[in-house]
Amino acid sequence: MTVSEHLYILTGAPGTGKTAVLRGLQTSIRWVAEPARELLAEHPSIDVRRSWQQDPDVFVLLLLARSIRKYEDIAVSGSGSVVFDRGIPDCIAYALHLGADPAPSIAAAALYRYNPNVLITEPWDEIYTTDDERTMGFEATTQFHRHVVTAYEQSGYTLVEVPRRPIAQRVAFVEAAVS
Repeated sequence: MTVSEHLYILTGAPGTGKTAVLRGLQTSIRWVAEPARELLAEHPSIDVRRSWQQDPDVFVLLLLARSIRKYEDIAVSGSGSVVFDRGIPDCIAYALHLGADPAPSIAAAALYRYNPNVLITEPWDEIYTTDDERTMGFEATTQFHRHVVTAYEQSGYTLVEVPRRPIAQRVAFVEAAVS
């Protein structure tokens, strides 16, 4: 197990403002896009959304492979602090939420380690919206959030809540936590 102190995670349920915060970091801190959104956007021909619903094990394995590749690409570059929009332990949360086998994701989360403090955004109904990739309702989002918390706590991380504030303040909070 290798702990990469310079690799940070920003996690939380869909629609909690993670992407907006990360976009605010663009000039100050390098960040890595969310693997699930990439899979959904890049592979309409294999209908990843259908695999999510019909074969959640396949979806989670695709997500895990993408997450590991992103980790390895960044970890070997050693180019300062980086914030990931979700980390490998999120694959555990997806597995739990979808009823898939979490064992491969649990094993990977033990092997590929990030900074021990993980930034997390809480479900926030005032800002929650759906889009082409984010289709779950707010209630499902809060259920997913519980799986995220469980996955990270059981993986040995300390969760640090990003306060519910305007984006500029949330960005400043993340910048301070990462610096």
